[in-house]
Amino acid sequence: MKTRNQLLIIGLLYSVLMMACMLPGMIPLNPTPEGPMPHMEEDPQKLLEALQGGQANALESLAPEQYSEEDLAKPGRLTYTVTIADDLPTYLIYGWCAVDEATLQQNFEHIDVNIYFNDAELDGSVVHVLTYTSPDAMPCQAFSVLLSEWPAGEYQLEAVATFDEEINDGLADYAPGDYAFVYNVTVK
Repeated sequence: MKTRNQLLIIGLLYSVLMMACMLPGMIPLNPTPEGPMPHMEEDPQKLLEALQGGQANALESLAPEQYSEEDLAKPGRLTYTVTIADDLPTYLIYGWCAVDEATLQQNFEHIDVNIYFNDAELDGSVVHVLTYTSPDAMPCQAFSVLLSEWPAGEYQLEAVATFDEEINDGLADYAPGDYAFVYNVTVK
């Protein structure tokens, strides 16, 4: 009888240990957002066409919040309250410019950009890296997502640029840290 109880305890412990070993592999490292989702464009050419043709709204342009250059130039969280009431596509964009191409490339050795939808990190299939020249002739690189066909509801998008050391774009110094832009979106 003692041997049988010992075998049951050993079997139970073995089952618990096996589950503990299996669980980490069963939990996805990049969770997939749950619930209704807007369409996120996978074709970078369609994103460019929407941006160049003015056929999409920037999320921050739909928010009442306005931030100064000083606010944008330091680590922290800036929050936008966005209401979408029409069918025009929208886009989230995080861009960085520098005085020349060499400085831009050197800056991006120390900038890591991640974009999230409802706390799940979006990947390169929908986050498109664009290069362009600013109106004042500076080379720029931007990370952008084009969203359309939003189901009614509430969502949160976030763009986080992490500077791992102080950087200089050729005009000013920027402190290390997280520069986070949070968009609380309500779709009616």
